[in-house]
Amino acid sequence: MTKYLRRKILKFFVYAVIVFASYVIQSTPGLFEFQGISPMLVLPACICLAVYEGEFAGGLFGFFAGLFCDSAAETVFGFNALFYMVFCAAAGLFAIYYFRRSNMNVMLICLGALFLSSVLEFFFVFVLYGYEGLSGFFYLEVAPQIVYSSLFSLPYCLLFRWLHRTFEPEEARE
Repeated sequence: MTKYLRRKILKFFVYAVIVFASYVIQSTPGLFEFQGISPMLVLPACICLAVYEGEFAGGLFGFFAGLFCDSAAETVFGFNALFYMVFCAAAGLFAIYYFRRSNMNVMLICLGALFLSSVLEFFFVFVLYGYEGLSGFFYLEVAPQIVYSSLFSLPYCLLFRWLHRTFEPEEARE
């Protein structure tokens, strides 16, 4: 096994540990909860990973992280896996072809992905079944969760940028 391959295996193992730890923290009741609102930590972690590692690794990690989230969610199994995979692959492609990898751009992509994910879940879980009082629920529960979750995108951005630079070989660094 070459040194490059060992370094790549170690890098993706560390990424998997971070994503799994984010899932555990996200699904632990009361941890990082603020006024009854708990953050979504897995999606910003996977988006930041996709920005620095590309669309294939991002899509793969997004799919498996979405499966983790599906195991604890009240949606159809595979719902989060499908959308996380698409969001992460798109974030990786946007990072390659359309924008610089600055902290602000990564945070905006995380905010957009969190917004789209939450709105799609809100639509498919609540709106289609015609529940009453949905506007109040959206403004009092869903929107604050999006904003609170987006605050965690900066630490993830800094962490994944540092890990990407640390594990890249010296001749391939930007």
